[in-house]
Amino acid sequence: MMHPRRRRPAYSFRVSTRNERRESPGPPFGERPCLSVVVPCYNEAATVKELLARVLESPWVAEVVVVDDGSTDATLDAVRSVADERLTVLAQPHNMGKGAALRRGFAAATADFVVVQDADLEYDPGEYGKLLEPLISGEADVVFGSRFMSDRPHRVLYFWHSVGNRLLTTLSNAFTNVNLTDMETCYKVFRREVIQSLDLREDRFGVEPEITAKVARSGARIYEVGISYSGRSYAEGKKIGWRDGFEALRCILVYSPLWSGVTRSGRRGAPKVPSAAEADADLKQSLDNLDDAHHYRQWIMDLITPVLGASVLEVGAGHGTFTEFLAQGREVTCTELSERCVDLLRTRFGGDQRVEVLLGDVSAAGPRAPYKSAVMVNVLEHIDDDVGALRKIGQMLSPGGGVAIWVPAHMQLYSPFDRKIGHHRRYTVGELSDVLARAGFEPFELRYVNVVGALGWWVVARVLRRDPTGKVLASLFDRYAVGVMRRVEEVVRPPFGQSILALARRVEVL
Repeated sequence: MMHPRRRRPAYSFRVSTRNERRESPGPPFGERPCLSVVVPCYNEAATVKELLARVLESPWVAEVVVVDDGSTDATLDAVRSVADERLTVLAQPHNMGKGAALRRGFAAATADFVVVQDADLEYDPGEYGKLLEPLISGEADVVFGSRFMSDRPHRVLYFWHSVGNRLLTTLSNAFTNVNLTDMETCYKVFRREVIQSLDLREDRFGVEPEITAKVARSGARIYEVGISYSGRSYAEGKKIGWRDGFEALRCILVYSPLWSGVTRSGRRGAPKVPSAAEADADLKQSLDNLDDAHHYRQWIMDLITPVLGASVLEVGAGHGTFTEFLAQGREVTCTELSERCVDLLRTRFGGDQRVEVLLGDVSAAGPRAPYKSAVMVNVLEHIDDDVGALRKIGQMLSPGGGVAIWVPAHMQLYSPFDRKIGHHRRYTVGELSDVLARAGFEPFELRYVNVVGALGWWVVARVLRRDPTGKVLASLFDRYAVGVMRRVEEVVRPPFGQSILALARRVEVL
């Protein structure tokens, strides 16, 4: 992303601070734009252009980062029609939720302060100066714009909506021990280093209580400022509903400081992953049981084929069941950490000139780069530094090269079996999107796969605490379920699944 040119506005002004003796390094903030505006939007073609005009009128605005969340209307065209060098437009590969859009926008922000701005005209960009005042004075790290502590004009709308909002705010306050009046407000303004230091994981509207809980836990100084509010009705396009209220309640409980030590995995502390030798011994039986799951492997291969080139780097080849497919008309370089697996691979492909087997992590394949494509099937979750591993792969790909990734989904499915075979984590679509973006990849296909497998995994691995890849279960699933699931999921993309498919291209750096 190109960094915006910090231009001095046609006129300068300065918010009067409550402590004029406090010194700020550099020129006064009031004499230069200092605000990154992050705008998540989904199907807001009717309002987004007018909203951006109002935002760009503000002398506080240094840059605007619009994240289109897979809109199906003309939103993206409307945004791209706005000609302003301060505007950056990012497009999600499909609808992933407000939380996922905000994570991407926050990562791209470069100004001193960052504000969230919905695209629906409910909040007035003319109030940026008031929101920034406690930040510029050095008294606050985060400012919430409250709709309930202001004498500013408010449109009168839904009674029960306001009751639900106040209830969620009260519950959030009880668990975080802060006294906000409006936790669910869109207008949250941060010092950039504060918001970029938070490890946000929620993909949808649960991001609001998640941000609040993590800001409170961080010890940041929080202020509230009264704002106006011109809410819209559901007939006018309002999207949040009662289901989001229950989701917010879940997030209030999950991200409470009572769960101190929660990591990206969503569990108290990091999962205790066994040693490589221990995991390999347990993984061997699982791989043996899946060797005969021909229909399942073919399903995965058909899904990853669009990204495959003439030369393939396969990271973590295991027993070589996918290598056999990949080598059909292609040259394949396999890397594998397990000496046992390397011996098996070299025996299996010893006479095949198309396949080269290397002992080591992805770095072992460096001297043979570049490759047209790379494949990681059920491998990334075993790697502690997943972003670092993907960056190394990106450096080994030729221009336009792509990567196919298949990983287990949902930490709610994380089981003793996951821990036993060395899984550091399971992913959501939003989390995997973030990992790819940080590693320099842009996904063009990113979705959940295998609903039936997810339900089966939860029952067998979580509830019964048994091996979900047992030979009988794997055989029954492969014979009777895979074909049905393939046909169904070709028509309807599931909202969750046992696994996540990601196809991504390396982002070219100019």
